[in-house]
Amino acid sequence: MKICLINNLYKPYQRGGTERVIELAVNELIKNHQVLVITTQPEGIKNCLAEGNLKLCRFNPRNIYYLLDDYKMSWLKKCWWHFFDLFNFNTAAKIESELNNFQPELIITHNLKGFSYQIPKIIRKLKMPHIHILHDYQLIDPHGSMYRQGQNLTQIGPFLWLYSRITRALFKSPDMVISPSKFVLDKHLEYGFFKGSKTAVLPNPCIIKDLRPKTQDPTRLKLLFLGQVESHKGVEFLVRTFMKWPEPNSELLIVGQGSQLESIKELIKVDNRIKILGKVDYQQIDQIFYQSNILIVPSIWWDNSPTVIYEAYNHQVPVLVSDSGGSKELVIEGQTGFIFKSADENDLLKKWDHLKIIKEDLKDYGQNGYEFVQQFSADKYVQQLLTLCQELKK
Repeated sequence: MKICLINNLYKPYQRGGTERVIELAVNELIKNHQVLVITTQPEGIKNCLAEGNLKLCRFNPRNIYYLLDDYKMSWLKKCWWHFFDLFNFNTAAKIESELNNFQPELIITHNLKGFSYQIPKIIRKLKMPHIHILHDYQLIDPHGSMYRQGQNLTQIGPFLWLYSRITRALFKSPDMVISPSKFVLDKHLEYGFFKGSKTAVLPNPCIIKDLRPKTQDPTRLKLLFLGQVESHKGVEFLVRTFMKWPEPNSELLIVGQGSQLESIKELIKVDNRIKILGKVDYQQIDQIFYQSNILIVPSIWWDNSPTVIYEAYNHQVPVLVSDSGGSKELVIEGQTGFIFKSADENDLLKKWDHLKIIKEDLKDYGQNGYEFVQQFSADKYVQQLLTLCQELKK
């Protein structure tokens, strides 16, 4: 089967979990299928490389700056960038030519922001089967987060209303829309997207690790936060709540980087139970997980399906997640972890008190998580994806 995947970023240009999801899918697909990956590059002309069953084509989208440089830009430049992104006909025409040459039997699109939102129109024109996979809210909100000034956007203003009307018109209804979480899929349906599309929930893939012994300190309860040190991730809330928990035999480890890192370092100076490692090498992540009793995901914004939860289960570590967004869909409460009310200090403190009591049982919860995550292995993910593809032919 000839399959094309289109995403705004692909290794070595990457920003988050989406690129990892695509890489895992590609690595499985090329075992039995011809695969074309179409993505961007920061400069230069079209660049295509082929090796075995994989062909990788990169285009410069010819916008006023490259996607990964957005953090450097002024508000005005970003507005113009988004306008050109919506109507980037030049890049879409180049992709049309590549699709005509390859003639895929299936096209899977992921994040198109920073590439061209004219791509779905091209796919409709060519009458090629199309699956779109959601990773965030970028069709509703150009930031992709639906989060402003410490609050999730339960209502959108005139600008986002207009923006989402345009993206909705450009995307119309792909043959199928897949989301890793029901929450994110439902949010798009709520705003009128994909009325004529088949829909499905398919959690993200991961590489399953071999079981190995854990090296935990039996005298301490070790809590782990791993991710971006940003307000919407709930890190400051987590730290301030932990500082109110009078449990001497506990430890909170924060791994990651972000705009709040320095302020968090200042905040924790009065509590030696909290340690910050900042950004670490991927090789160190394994050891950090194996020394931790539980992973905390305190997100305030509406997460989709955080990769870090799959990673925790993969390392036999249970999770404690907020009920904001799709994170809770990955938790079997009382078996693989626990759920607390988002940004609720009292509820989180109660959960920690409970963890202290059942500390010896957390290994069993971790084992349950490891068994639970087996269903999300990369090979099973691709099998399910191709099964959904067959639904398009019915």
